[in-house]
Amino acid sequence: MHKKGEYNTIHTAVKGFTLIEVLCSIAVFSLLFMTALYIQINAVKIKNYNEDADRYTLIMEYIKNNVRCNFSYEDILNLHEEGRVYLDCRNLKSEDIEKVKLYGLFSSVKPSREPYIILNIAAGEVLKIDLQFYGKIYGDVKVDKYEFYRGNY
Repeated sequence: MHKKGEYNTIHTAVKGFTLIEVLCSIAVFSLLFMTALYIQINAVKIKNYNEDADRYTLIMEYIKNNVRCNFSYEDILNLHEEGRVYLDCRNLKSEDIEKVKLYGLFSSVKPSREPYIILNIAAGEVLKIDLQFYGKIYGDVKVDKYEFYRGNY
């Protein structure tokens, strides 16, 4: 048989052990919950990154192809001579970009925020056209450069 003091000591140890089990369970559950939450937040960030990158790629491809195929040699020289080399892409939506008249969107004022495009031209018999797309992804400004040539033939 147990003495009166021994029984209380054993009973208290069992209660303390149960309390430690509960605290460990709560800690493990909290760690698993925080890990799952962290994974979900990163999944949303990656989804937003992919949507922005896709949108920026579509806009840049459309502008590059439009300048390359639909602008004449004189149109490109006029933009360069007038200093209209900036194109603000914030209001361009990939869904309705084909309805926009691109020539009128070029401006001589540098946009205050990304995304925007800078049109650099090296004049001559054959124009060297350099499009630089500035876009903000994950808080960093990314620059994509496209270079092509347009001749006066």
